[in-house]
Amino acid sequence: MTRALRWLITGLVIACVAGWALIQLLRGGQNASDTSSIVSMVLAAVGLAVALAGWEAARKALPQPEDALNFAQSAADTLAKKILAAERKQFRALVGKDEEQLTLTFTRRPRDELPGTGPERGQVEGSGPVAEADLPGIAAYYRACSKPRLVVTGAPGAGKTVLSVQLVRDLIKERGLDGPVPVRVPLAEWDMKVPFEKFLIGRVIRAGTSEERAKWMVGNGLVLPVLDGLDEMDPGRTDNDGNPLYGPDGQQLPDPEAPRALAALSLLSNHGDTVSEFPLVLLCRTAHYDALPRLKRLEHAVGVEIDPLDHEHVTAHLTTVFKDEERWQRFTRGLPASEVLRETLATPWWLFLVKAVYHRRGDPSELFAHSTAPALKDHLLSLFIPAVVDLRPSRYHAERVRGWLAVIACHLRDGPPAGERVDIHRPRLWPIAGIDRVRHTDAVAAALVFLGLVLPLVFVRERPEPWLFAAAGLGAVLVARDVSRQGGDLPMCAPWGRVFSGTTLHLLVDTLPVGLVLGGLGGLAALPVAWFADSLGLGSLVSFLPALAMLWSVLLGLVIVRGSGITHTFTGTYPPDVNAAVRWRHVLRGDLLYGCVVFVVAGLSMAVAQWALSFSDVLVLSSVPAFDALTFGLMAAALRWVVDFGGSRRYLVFLLCLRGRLPYRLGRFLRWSHEGGLLRTSGGAYQFRHREFQRWVAQRT
Repeated sequence: MTRALRWLITGLVIACVAGWALIQLLRGGQNASDTSSIVSMVLAAVGLAVALAGWEAARKALPQPEDALNFAQSAADTLAKKILAAERKQFRALVGKDEEQLTLTFTRRPRDELPGTGPERGQVEGSGPVAEADLPGIAAYYRACSKPRLVVTGAPGAGKTVLSVQLVRDLIKERGLDGPVPVRVPLAEWDMKVPFEKFLIGRVIRAGTSEERAKWMVGNGLVLPVLDGLDEMDPGRTDNDGNPLYGPDGQQLPDPEAPRALAALSLLSNHGDTVSEFPLVLLCRTAHYDALPRLKRLEHAVGVEIDPLDHEHVTAHLTTVFKDEERWQRFTRGLPASEVLRETLATPWWLFLVKAVYHRRGDPSELFAHSTAPALKDHLLSLFIPAVVDLRPSRYHAERVRGWLAVIACHLRDGPPAGERVDIHRPRLWPIAGIDRVRHTDAVAAALVFLGLVLPLVFVRERPEPWLFAAAGLGAVLVARDVSRQGGDLPMCAPWGRVFSGTTLHLLVDTLPVGLVLGGLGGLAALPVAWFADSLGLGSLVSFLPALAMLWSVLLGLVIVRGSGITHTFTGTYPPDVNAAVRWRHVLRGDLLYGCVVFVVAGLSMAVAQWALSFSDVLVLSSVPAFDALTFGLMAAALRWVVDFGGSRRYLVFLLCLRGRLPYRLGRFLRWSHEGGLLRTSGGAYQFRHREFQRWVAQRT
């Protein structure tokens, strides 16, 4: 809750209390005890303002700038350990089952405007012999550059992801106390309306820290963004009819006027007080980066390009992996004579496919029969999924795996036209089951949950009043309406490490008192209404007013829970693997946790409201049915909980609406695909192993 809103609420409380006290004193007839109670109410309201002022002063006192830097350095150390563990897993998945890493070399780009200075060449050392003994590794190359800004380009499948993962690992291993923590950031997810610093803070949070710590680290320059996917921000070139235009290599031609990519480069070229000192690493496909106007590329940066593999290097690598197998010896002997194979295997991605497809069985020499690169690539891609299923026996059949991946690939392809989506967030796959079907089913389920919470309080009476059923029905309609507008929102989860932490304590100290004040405000607002209704002779309204006051008090008290409180705190504290964080049991646990908080706050709000109502000599609380006030208060609580905290319900509705298009154990399938090499991870989301594989799967529906 913002400072201005806290003071606005405090002012409203003081105004209501002062107005009520003035009315009571003008009416007269009070004894000494009544006058003392009235004065106590006024003093309590003034004391609230004094306490709030002192609390604000205490918050401003901590932390001081030097303390914030110490906190940021400590948070950076913790984040670095989390990222290093995650990148180690990612690296194992990228290297492959044989765990033999290729040695990649890269060379300075001569084609950029305003280049920095750095070594002419460098390498990412693999498991085999290095390219040249004196070439620096990627981390050493980055540190040797005159500017802390590096642009890495390469052909599709050249190894940009492997290079970025290795760079992150090496920089973390060698970082000092005040060194920045490298964080891989997918540029395709950047909404250009959001400032870059805010976007970066969000990605640091996703990497495994709290919002406050992320702000400390970014504000103190302790984050090194490794920006991947500049070429994924915009769609490629199309003809006048909207059909994609492809080049000789079968790739869609890049758009030289890519609006999002150029806007991102402009912002990055002007970010920071001293642009040339703001560190970053940018990765992009060579064709896309070269297609952009030279004067609009990243300024004050050193550019390098990943070199293609030569057939001698490929031969040495295959000999190391498969040793004395005759089928691979025949393949390596015939490789120099096949120009198509040499050009195709010049990128690590296609070499990885060859190893994956023929790892256990088959003769790789059959690849010599393909005379064109498209035919060769189509053949390898068609055998990729069956080879993974063969290497990792499971309940999944190759054809079903291909079909499920095709559904996901088509969902990504048919998304927003701003650019081809690559991130697979499990909670964002719900439109696959049908947008209207999921929303409407979720609305019905939410209404039934609401009625299940409320109707027991109605039926507990011997003779339920008809208006109670009408109120419950109206609440169910409101729930269904609100839920139908938000179906598929990202479910929340509550890792235990976040529940029992200083974040939770800070949240309670920051929000619970204000929530109670808001709840009491509903009761105070009912006092002048009751006095005015009594003066007009509206006895029925006066008798019903306590129940309405309870409803209003709970709704006000839960404002703090709904908006800037618990939802804001915990939705920004996901662990690095977002897809694992939204496992159904985790989301259900989060729903139950938030439900407990909601109903506790609702109970406290009703108690404060009843205390405020007790100061009126017009309202006779003993004549009001207790169940009426309780039912209305719990109706408000149930309405807020069902609408705002229904992640587990929405996820189950999504699974029920799939109708076999995806497996019901979707999380298990995605994890299996990642472990088998069909998918990779980036920023907590799954991605297809390569965009060519994603497009191939989408075209085979």
